[in-house]
Parts: sequence; C-alpha cells; structure tokens
Amino acid sequence: MIPRFPTMEQPRTIEVPSRRFGKYLVRSRLGQGGQAEVFLAEAVDDKGDQVNVALKMMRQGAAEEKFADEADLMGLLSHPNLVRMMEHGVAFGRPFIAMEFLIGGDLSEVMAAHRRAMKGFPMGMGVHVCLEVLKALAYFHRATTRSGSALNLIHSDVNPSNVFFSGEGDVKLGDFGVASSTHVDIGPQAGTAAGKLSYLSPEQTRGETLTPASDLWAVGVMLHEVVVGYHPFQKDGATEQQIMASIRAPKLTIPDYVEKPLAAIITKALTPDLKGRFKSAGEFAGPLFGYALDNNLIPSRHETQLWLESVLGLLV
Repeated sequence: MIPRFPTMEQPRTIEVPSRRFGKYLVRSRLGQGGQAEVFLAEAVDDKGDQVNVALKMMRQGAAEEKFADEADLMGLLSHPNLVRMMEHGVAFGRPFIAMEFLIGGDLSEVMAAHRRAMKGFPMGMGVHVCLEVLKALAYFHRATTRSGSALNLIHSDVNPSNVFFSGEGDVKLGDFGVASSTHVDIGPQAGTAAGKLSYLSPEQTRGETLTPASDLWAVGVMLHEVVVGYHPFQKDGATEQQIMASIRAPKLTIPDYVEKPLAAIITKALTPDLKGRFKSAGEFAGPLFGYALDNNLIPSRHETQLWLESVLGLLV
C-alpha cells in the first residue's frame, strides 16, 4: 500500500500521538488497509534537503512478523523500477517503513482520469508502462540474498494500484506485502489466494503453487485494459465466483482495432494453461518491445512526464 496522488482525495485526519518523531514530520494520512496505514511526511535527507516521504505504519494488532518481512525484503531490493525504501524502524510502538513518495500517483488513478475525460489510454504509453513493469519483474523474479542465493520471489499482487509514477515520469512497481519466496518464509500460507481478485491468475484462484508466470498474467490483464480499453474479466455486477470462473476459462475476444501482433501477445499472456503462457518477463517483453519499436511506440522520459502532467495536472 503506497500513497496515491495527493489531490485525488482530501487528506484524512492524522491518528498518531504526535506529528513529529525523529526526523519525520507527519502531514496527513493518505491511505489505509487491514494491516497498515500510510502517511505523507516531511523529512531531511542526508544532504540536508527537505523531502516528502511515505510512511507505512503497521496497525496495532497486525502481524508484526509479516510487516518485518516486507521491510527486510525491500532492504534487499534495488532497481529503478521498484519503489525504494529509505529506512524502517519503530514509532509510537508501531513498526514503520519510510519509502520514497511518488507524486505521480498510480496507474489505477491514471486510467480513471482517462475514463473521466472519455479518452482512450494512449497506446504508446500503455505499452511503455507494461514494459517498465516487466523490467521490474525481471529483476524481482531473479533477486538474490546478499550471499547470492536465489530468493525465487513472486510478487503475487501486480495490479494498477501497485504501479506508480514519479513526477519525472518513472514507472515503479511497489507493495511487496504478500510477496512469496521459496528461499525464505514470507508470503501467504499455502492454499491461500492473496492479491486483488480481478488480477489473480487461474492458479492463484485455486490456491496452487505460484511461478513468475502468475505475475506475468497480471501484466497481461493490465495490457488488455490499456490497449483494448476494458478489463477482460471484471464485468459490471459480476460476483466473485463469476470473475474467478472467467479467469479460469477465459473467453477472450480481441477487437479488430487492436493490431494482430499485439492481440497475439495479449492472448498468449492470458492463456490459462501455464504451458502456453509467457514463462519469464524477458519472454513477454521481447515481442512487446519489438512491437513497440516497429510502431514507433517508445516514449521518452520527458514525453512520459508531459503526459502525466496533462492527465493529472501535476506541477513538477
């Protein structure tokens, strides 16, 4: 859970004993979940400059071990397409994680902004965002301990609300609270489906052992959303059981306005049989990047920044 673009909703009342602790000055509460709350705070960095940070604070009574696992995992990871942890500690008797504050909001908000404006998601930007997420997953899936042992990580909760934008146009994957590993004891219990329902892979809905292909399925869902213009499985009024049924036996119909090479990529990404699906981020990114090159759909960082400004009204 990471804070969203601050103008999307009014800041909530702060519910901590003091606005200031250590080097942090808490400004507002930006989000909350079952296990944690997120606050916008000010801090002074190592250079003496004032910066905004996101403070994720564990709720009283939440699973402290799981929160500590997330902090430890973030401490091992370092990649330009992953949300960066600054430090972790304890305040007011509650563990916290201090992260970079991403003023550009998240992909779900950007998609909603396009819907409100009744505009389609720009093809180049949609492909670009998915490619950047695939870069993050390529690193995440191959991450190792400091001694070099493979962690065999699965994110398990890739969805638009966990894909963030910096004010400079960078795309970052965040929220590792339900990530799983075969090397260390983190993540949900076996047989438990964690993550956002409409982005779960078929094997996730059945509580089966996950592989990198499970995360790639979620990227395929996002690619369908930004390219086709709607979610492939989440229909108005659909029940959880109906959504899971459509995930397990998808009946995709890609409209004719989507070019055949791109439609083929989406179809392969959303193949329910693991044998027919992309197995690695690189295998997925290869044809998608090739399509983007062939169709001049590679936006620069500056172009991405200007697009975000136009969508969200950012002042950066």
